[in-house]
Amino acid sequence: MKTKKTYVLLLIIAAILMTASCVKELDFEQLEDAVLTPVFEADFIYSEFDVEEFIPAGAPPNTEFTIPPEVLRDTINYDLVGTDFAIDNLDSVELTIEVRNTIQRSFVLQFQFLTQAGQPINNQTYTIQVQAGLGEGTEPVVSPQPGDPDNLIVLDAGDLNELASAQKIATEIVIPPPALNTDLRGKLELRSKASYYVNYQL
Repeated sequence: MKTKKTYVLLLIIAAILMTASCVKELDFEQLEDAVLTPVFEADFIYSEFDVEEFIPAGAPPNTEFTIPPEVLRDTINYDLVGTDFAIDNLDSVELTIEVRNTIQRSFVLQFQFLTQAGQPINNQTYTIQVQAGLGEGTEPVVSPQPGDPDNLIVLDAGDLNELASAQKIATEIVIPPPALNTDLRGKLELRSKASYYVNYQL
């Protein structure tokens, strides 16, 4: 009886091994049709504005003051596309923007792509409306809200061809009237990322 059980067990093991060793014939020509579609993420723009740093020294409470526009502008090096390979094989680039604000004022954030010489490309300016915060020490108000069209900027293949010469990004915080007040406190923080969608055929 024991011998019979051993024999049956050996037959089952042999059947499993035969099944496992069966390999489907590979069609190497299918590799020609293979397409790689990885997604790469990179930091895009980061900026922080603390209103207290710009209040004039010795200014009395509850007094209006202004900040020269050039102080609120910044330019950084950023090679958006990089190489001809990237231009030819990028489907799109998605820019996700998030601004966190505790200052009890609304702002407008603008950015544009520049050439190495600092010239705007196509005079295209991207604008983000920043909602007023609730004051220092409160939870930041996030703009744009997730799902808002301004939260995601999609650059398709046509846009990327136009922006092939982009080497810099210029950002600016615009303060709409009225002027700022010396009693204001809080920070505005811009965070963003770029997601690169590659489509490369082997």
